[in-house]
Amino acid sequence: MIETVKKERKLLKQLMRESDKYDHGFIPIENKLINKDDYYFRELVRKHFVKTAEVKYETDARIDPKPISIQITNLGKHYFEHRFEVTKELMFKSFWLPIAVAFVTSLLTNGVLYTIRLLLK
Repeated sequence: MIETVKKERKLLKQLMRESDKYDHGFIPIENKLINKDDYYFRELVRKHFVKTAEVKYETDARIDPKPISIQITNLGKHYFEHRFEVTKELMFKSFWLPIAVAFVTSLLTNGVLYTIRLLLK
């Protein structure tokens, strides 16, 4: 699972809600939520949760890409579902299973001790 910090997750959720307002999920780069220089936005792009659609234009002797919109990738759209499944599995393995094992062990131990006491009387 790809690790994210809280601000990245919050920004991803906001962008997902915003993309629902536009056709095909493309959010214009002029949107108030998008700051191309923001660290958390760049991290979302680097982790492939968000991709930019660019138009290439020529300036003097070079071609520069100019972002015009962003789109949430499939990885970004399903990140929270995957995160929920991993958290659920972790809770089962690390919390509920040890509690169940401790409970059963206590029952067995106390049952054996009780049986021994009954037999010795």
